[in-house]
Amino acid sequence: MSVELRVYVNDGGELEDLREWMGGHPGVAVRPVARAPERNSQGTVWDFLAVVCATGGPVVAAVRALQLWIEAQVTAIEVEAGDRRIKVTSRNAGAVLPQVLAAAQALQAASPEPPEGPDEPA
Repeated sequence: MSVELRVYVNDGGELEDLREWMGGHPGVAVRPVARAPERNSQGTVWDFLAVVCATGGPVVAAVRALQLWIEAQVTAIEVEAGDRRIKVTSRNAGAVLPQVLAAAQALQAASPEPPEGPDEPA
């Protein structure tokens, strides 16, 4: 089971920097997601980062890494966890990101656990 956070950054250069920063944490997979191409355009523009975390500690580690990155920037980003979308700036990252963590943990708790033990024949 895993939880996905979507991180939206206005500046594409910041998105790449954040992808590199978040990419080294165990249990956390980060991939840029392309925006639908505009008519008569070339190239791909990243729309958001999909941050997929394994259950337990990786979610906490990912949110903490996100907080450290935001606090080192002069930027505003938006983070989506399930149906909650939260705007975060360097001035309020420490106060607001616990809400992102709570939303991610609620998603974990709401996800059905796979049955344990061997599969029984049908």
